[in-house]
Amino acid sequence: MRKFAILGLLLGLVGCGGPDGPKYDLTPHPVKGKVLYDDKPASGVLVGLLPLDAPMPPAVPGNPNGMTGSDGTFTLTTFKQGDGACEGQYQVLLTWMTEVAQDKEETRRDKLLGWYDAAHSTIRYGVVKGDNTIPTINLPVRDIKPEAMPGIPGRN
Repeated sequence: MRKFAILGLLLGLVGCGGPDGPKYDLTPHPVKGKVLYDDKPASGVLVGLLPLDAPMPPAVPGNPNGMTGSDGTFTLTTFKQGDGACEGQYQVLLTWMTEVAQDKEETRRDKLLGWYDAAHSTIRYGVVKGDNTIPTINLPVRDIKPEAMPGIPGRN
């Protein structure tokens, strides 16, 4: 019984990374990339990184993010404009808000239909020390939301 108590204590000390949670290196590294939609530059796409094993708030002010320009390129920001992201693995999230006229009222909707939100994006990227370039993300044209896609539930 005593062995289990000691083992539990050791695992508790090692697994937590300290009383305030895991300790991360908060040095950002430059991250850039390009987003295409149907092989054309996509302007105005919000690119965000959702930490999988990287620093997250409150250790950083917000998750790394950036907006694509007219040529589809972006640079990410964590602490100050264009500084990049801290080391670690991330899920890449994409949102492309467009204005849609409905009953004479303007509303906004995601042109990507939720395919690249936290529940559906399969794009992953690992930020390392030094300069980072996310491989070009070429988004296909879709006219159906992921939930409406035929197939095996939970495996689409």
